[in-house]
Amino acid sequence: MREWLLFAYTLPAEPSRGRVAVWRRLKKIGAVNLLQSVWVLPAQPEHQSEFELLLGEVRELGGEALLFRAYGLSEAAEEKIIAAFTEARNLEYAEIADKCRDFFAELDRETERENFTFAEVEENEEELAKLRSWLAKVVRRDFFGTPRRQEVEALLDRCAERLKEFSDLVYALNVGPEAAPNGK
Repeated sequence: MREWLLFAYTLPAEPSRGRVAVWRRLKKIGAVNLLQSVWVLPAQPEHQSEFELLLGEVRELGGEALLFRAYGLSEAAEEKIIAAFTEARNLEYAEIADKCRDFFAELDRETERENFTFAEVEENEEELAKLRSWLAKVVRRDFFGTPRRQEVEALLDRCAERLKEFSDLVYALNVGPEAAPNGK
């Protein structure tokens, strides 16, 4: 039997920035929306702390908020909640997968244009770092081990391999094949 934290709140319609800030915070901590303005997370101490911070923020914005613990839910209710978490994480993983495909396309374009510069390597290293950071955030919110995670981790590994190949080519073309890493 799982235990859940339910966070319900209302905020004034204006200014909208308060509503947006609370929504962004809820998404960032991995909560999913069950009903209008009712969000859920697995009952864990760090989630309790996050929701308690949000209680204060909502009240500071002139709204009202409540935090509940729920357990003993029906199997159907728990399946619905877990499905909501799975769907939310799958959407996030799909976005990362799309960005990985964009990463591959960018390396292909630069290779086709013969843009073999250190600046291009550096730009793609930064992009790969952003993708890894984004994945780490989604993994922290993946409370139920969505299968899509492994697919995206494998795509990021391929991004790293492709970038290494591109970097080695840039190095060889700019420094010379005899100075290429690993003597290649």
